[in-house]
Amino acid sequence: MALTRKISRAMQRQVDLTTAVCQERLLSTHVRHVLALVDLVTDELPFDSAVDIYARILRLTPEQARNVGSRALAAIGRRSGLTEAEDLNLDLADDESDLDDSSDRGSDEGRFDAVFSRVRRRIRGRVKDDLRQRINLAAARAEDALFETHVQNALVFGKALAEEVPLHEAVDLYLDVMAIPEGVSDVIFNRALRVVADDVLPPLDAARVPRREVDGRAAGTGAPAATPVS
Repeated sequence: MALTRKISRAMQRQVDLTTAVCQERLLSTHVRHVLALVDLVTDELPFDSAVDIYARILRLTPEQARNVGSRALAAIGRRSGLTEAEDLNLDLADDESDLDDSSDRGSDEGRFDAVFSRVRRRIRGRVKDDLRQRINLAAARAEDALFETHVQNALVFGKALAEEVPLHEAVDLYLDVMAIPEGVSDVIFNRALRVVADDVLPPLDAARVPRREVDGRAAGTGAPAATPVS
């Protein structure tokens, strides 16, 4: 763990409970966006293929893909008025094995081509630029939403542990518990602290922030503006 100090048993319990809440928030974000993708491609791809594509692009583990698929299936069952979501008869077993088998192929085939390598046979002759564009845009929207969920989750950790650890340690603990990759974790860390900074620090004096020209130079520096041609 990222904490540099011992915490009480009660606080460890709080960490466990908060982790569960944050995982549920992430799962809900995934489900919302996988359902949006399903709706976008419903005329071109079956449900299981859409879930498979989402899982690959968002780099979900087989367990995560199964959980997201099950939740999404249940949501569609409720949307359809079914009492048993299993009536939709989705089998993700093949998708799970394919996720494992394709883990080494993604770097060679490219991000999107690797996603389509298995389902191409199902939609041969129907893989259009429009479909590709919709999937890429939906994936970008999902990734951005997940990033924001991580930021909010980090703040939830900070609030839950505020009595025993400072904010930066709580946020660092969240990133460690969730195994957020380095690089992404740095951005989430800074964004979470920025949110708090905007709430507790005096606002920046706009007059003291150098105004930027269109080319990025500070105003008043560089060559003088050219005289307009009459």
